[in-house]
Amino acid sequence: MKNYRIRWTDGHDREFEEFHAITENFYNQLVGGPQNRQSFVPGNQSKDVKYAMIVYSKDDVPVACSGLKEHGNGDVEIKRVWVQPPFRGHHLATFMMRELESFAREHGYKRTVLMTRERMGYAIKLYEGLGYKRIENYPPYQHMDDSVCYSKDLR
Repeated sequence: MKNYRIRWTDGHDREFEEFHAITENFYNQLVGGPQNRQSFVPGNQSKDVKYAMIVYSKDDVPVACSGLKEHGNGDVEIKRVWVQPPFRGHHLATFMMRELESFAREHGYKRTVLMTRERMGYAIKLYEGLGYKRIENYPPYQHMDDSVCYSKDLR
């Protein structure tokens, strides 16, 4: 996407941490408050993201983010696919997912995994449209009723 550029960093990056805070607030609102996410939060810290992607507009404004967290056995977990509301509808999430997959493949990962929530139909439609298959919920999501997990083989 010619009007955007990507910067790779890690989960300790200030801009990524700002996006992480925005997504935390969004998810808290989605589920009715932080008290309903207590079992989810420990596995979703920005500092655990090994590779963070920040997408900038042509005006050099950070407009989207995502990250990769090592998951073990050749897997990497896709985290925090987020596009700021004014920039939605321009296929940035699809662009980011393809970039994440390519980056993961280039770094030797064999499979991507991710978790979303049943109520996030637009995210499920995106992932399934990109070839992700629903899998059994993996830790720490295995006991979270609203969670759904997906994977995609990168080989």
